[in-house]
Amino acid sequence: MTDKIQNFKNAFSHTKIHLNNAGLAPISRAARDKIIYWGNRFYEEGFYTDLDYMNDVLFSRTKLAELIGTTKEEIAFFQSTASAVSQVCFHFPLDKHDEVIMWDQEYASHLYPWQEACKQSGAKLVLVPSEENLNTPYERILSAINEKTKVVAISWVQFQTGAMTNLEKLGQELKKRNIFFMVDAIQGLGLFPMKMKEWGISAIVGGSHKWLVSPVGVGFLALEMEFISKIKPHNVGAYTFGTCDDPTDLFCEPKRDALKYEAGSKQVLEITALGASVNFILETGVANIENEVIRLTKNFRLKLEENGYIIHSPYTLENHHSSIVNFQKKGLDNKLLALKLPCLYALRGPGVRLSAHAFNTDGEIEQVLSSLTT
Repeated sequence: MTDKIQNFKNAFSHTKIHLNNAGLAPISRAARDKIIYWGNRFYEEGFYTDLDYMNDVLFSRTKLAELIGTTKEEIAFFQSTASAVSQVCFHFPLDKHDEVIMWDQEYASHLYPWQEACKQSGAKLVLVPSEENLNTPYERILSAINEKTKVVAISWVQFQTGAMTNLEKLGQELKKRNIFFMVDAIQGLGLFPMKMKEWGISAIVGGSHKWLVSPVGVGFLALEMEFISKIKPHNVGAYTFGTCDDPTDLFCEPKRDALKYEAGSKQVLEITALGASVNFILETGVANIENEVIRLTKNFRLKLEENGYIIHSPYTLENHHSSIVNFQKKGLDNKLLALKLPCLYALRGPGVRLSAHAFNTDGEIEQVLSSLTT
């Protein structure tokens, strides 16, 4: 184990076992300390902190852009991932002749906004069927594309079994065909390397509370600059045009970067905590985190298979490149199976879903396995 990974593990509380990180992860010590820092300063200094906290929000924006592989001018913060999705889909230029392509297993916060946008515009929503065990090969998306396809909007990592789509290969093909490509990255960002620009992705949405190990309450959008001028703000306020101190001007123009999508005051505690966690992830190294997560997860899956559990996954043990293990025991109801667990869990799709992060320890994994094999 590398020193960086050990340091990562040491930066989290281990008073409880957290294995629902694909749902809601604990926050890092860096995030906690940032919240305490700003809480104290707001209590003691109030408005005297104005410039400093805005600089810290800028730091968060810059670090998130680095993690995603884009520029800080293309990052906008929202209250949730669903809000970021809604910003794009309800103002994207769709009409009745267009089609939007998604996987048939998309999470509701991603699917429902696009479904409603298609209803309002008259566009057709096309749900591409997954393969066996909910596999999501990019070739299947490409085969569904035709001259009417205007948007492909998919999750990078699917929430039930951890199935991943090859964004690099898909994005490069969509770029050639001039098709808008939006990715919900909430289940992969912070775990796996992301290269938005290099992979030809038009927009990325996500949230703070899963693999980015920071508090609930921050969604974000990374949108390529060429689309910022074409997509109008969903919410409008003083910050759409300038700052809260600017005089009213009914003829002013919106900002020209992604900040035009942030209508008003920001959730400073949550955004600065997110920046602290993202910075910690970058210092640790996404590749290091990825390797540790895969190591823990493969060991967990191996023991489950040895003890007769059914694994629901598009992967085999040899190529299990996922943070998620979805499993069940033949003849045992999933709810009863989950009651045996000494950790947080989720019931998703065909089984019980557990999802380890790099901060989890071998001892924690062994404790969970012991509950399932005795």
